[in-house]
Amino acid sequence: MAVSLLMQYQILAALLTLLLLNTPAIADTHSMSDMKKVIIRIEGMEKAINPEHWDRHNARAFEEKIWMEVELKRALLRFNHTRGVHTFQRTLGCELDDDGTTQRYWQDGYDGKDFIVYDEKTQTWTAAVPQAVYYKLKWEADTAFKHYINHLFEQECVDWLKNYIQYGRVKRKVPPEVRLFQKKAVQPAGSEVTCHVTGFYPREVEVTWLRDGQGPLEEGVRSGEVLPNMDGTYQVRKTLTVSPEEQERHRYTCQVDHASLGEKIEKEWGKRQLPIALD
Repeated sequence: MAVSLLMQYQILAALLTLLLLNTPAIADTHSMSDMKKVIIRIEGMEKAINPEHWDRHNARAFEEKIWMEVELKRALLRFNHTRGVHTFQRTLGCELDDDGTTQRYWQDGYDGKDFIVYDEKTQTWTAAVPQAVYYKLKWEADTAFKHYINHLFEQECVDWLKNYIQYGRVKRKVPPEVRLFQKKAVQPAGSEVTCHVTGFYPREVEVTWLRDGQGPLEEGVRSGEVLPNMDGTYQVRKTLTVSPEEQERHRYTCQVDHASLGEKIEKEWGKRQLPIALD
């Protein structure tokens, strides 16, 4: 299975308050001025990784803070905003697969909407609004800025995230929470029951539907992708569709196996009324 550093970098964003990398810059305030260092949210991680690494992180965060304050002021001018509170946000990251291939992303937003987005394949920028065209033309013509992006992604992002993933593999295990949600199926007539497994780490998890204790069931089962949560854990859904006749004849159980568990979790779909999904 490929290791996704994109997910890990989202974990990083939840673990480390990287000043304006992870927090909006707010116009006309100085709310970030008293933040002088990276905040590590995982117990033991600060001591496990070389202190020089955190020094580099602090320096990078300070540079980004200064840069984004400048970008916010420029955006205010281009949007002709002279009053009120406005935000400039930046999300960036990288992904490394087992075969060594990498993917990169960078996206800026203004007042909660897309502003400019980096296209990794063409190494160009897409302006989401007319006010961002200036940045597109400037950054695409700036050779030094292109070198900066390559260094940021290839040297800093990938190398840093390798360290975090290694630490996470060795140290971190968080057990999942399992809940069942029921709703009526549109076609065919019957019911859908979703087994929602969330809050677990590491990413690998096995979710299985059983019928009368036997399985795994494949027919009538729809599996969702494993998705990241904001706190660095993961979630996944597996939905079972059954007819009224099958509901009467059989007992169904969602079984979850994870590295954090001493024994598998089992949630039975019985006659007791389950929470009804509104969607």
